[in-house]
Amino acid sequence: HPCHFASLFQSSPFMMAEVQELLQFLSMDARADVRGTALEVVLGITASKESEGFFKQNRDFVDAIVTIVKEETHVKDAIAALINLTTDDELALQIMYGGILDNLARRILSPEEQYPDPCCMLLVNLTRHAECAKQLTRLRIGEKPVIHSLVDVFCKSEAHTKHGNLHHLANVIFNITQIREGRNAVMARSSEGCVIQRLLPFTQYKESILRRGGVVGALRNCCFESKDHEWLLSPEVELLPNVLLPLAGPEELDDEDMDGMPDDLQFLPPDKEREPDADIRKMLLEALLHLCATRPIREKLRQAKVYPILRELHKWETEEDVQDTCEQVVQVLIQEEADLAENLHKLEVSEAVSEQLEDIKTTLANGEGPEVEFVQTKD
Repeated sequence: HPCHFASLFQSSPFMMAEVQELLQFLSMDARADVRGTALEVVLGITASKESEGFFKQNRDFVDAIVTIVKEETHVKDAIAALINLTTDDELALQIMYGGILDNLARRILSPEEQYPDPCCMLLVNLTRHAECAKQLTRLRIGEKPVIHSLVDVFCKSEAHTKHGNLHHLANVIFNITQIREGRNAVMARSSEGCVIQRLLPFTQYKESILRRGGVVGALRNCCFESKDHEWLLSPEVELLPNVLLPLAGPEELDDEDMDGMPDDLQFLPPDKEREPDADIRKMLLEALLHLCATRPIREKLRQAKVYPILRELHKWETEEDVQDTCEQVVQVLIQEEADLAENLHKLEVSEAVSEQLEDIKTTLANGEGPEVEFVQTKD
């Protein structure tokens, strides 16, 4: 009976015969109840300190668990075991090459799937690896890219399934946008597009920090593509208000500060709250810093009066690393254009330039603003 293997593993290394016997219990030819008990044992092993070495020496177990996920309906323990195993890079790649991405996607997309959230968690762990993220980005079910279908059910959430909340899908989207192919998929302009636009409301989704953090991370990653900045700030997407609103507080701004500011940011209510999570605030600021890469976009940000929002944020902010990121954005916005590179993504900042941040801190602390000369776009 497979139950005795648990105590054997804890007390001493498995003998080869015992290993093979346990592996047989995981076979699709074994009785379902025996296979289920064996899976419980294997799940316990994956949670132990010795598990990494054991499964690297006995890789057939990994393939057997993947097969169970692909061929059975009730796979909670099998998925949990794979979630534990995918913390190791080598084993994660083995699991991916076992052909599990398609199966996980189909499970998440099915309203009848009993365990959609564990499936999402496994997909998060897998897509931390660039090769897995690339494979998922290229995967299609029918005529549609899988990532577009996943965003669709992510946005529908409870309307899609009653068996989970799909919050972890936000981190799948975050992971795939760490590679260029993933960013291109999320920023698609074709008839399959409108992906990034559907994600924007989740920058202020109070019910789940997982959703907010994953979506904000994905938006930050998309901002790394300077060729897309004009489109991201266009009326077709309107990224800027969705990045700035979580950073804005209840402070009253004068007419000069608000002149040119997006309508959604003007006359905010006195109970307006900023994003409570420091890591998410930092990613929002990093998105702005990426947007500052080229001169035309810097001019748009100045005209949109990004500075007053950041000035008030800096006064309120208590986390030093978030303050530092805020100061970096302000430094670029108030710098003379003659002193800035055409594309800051290609710039190595000198020590002399970085020292200017001390002056920026003083300006922010005093609540002062820059006198901005706008360069008119030529027709």
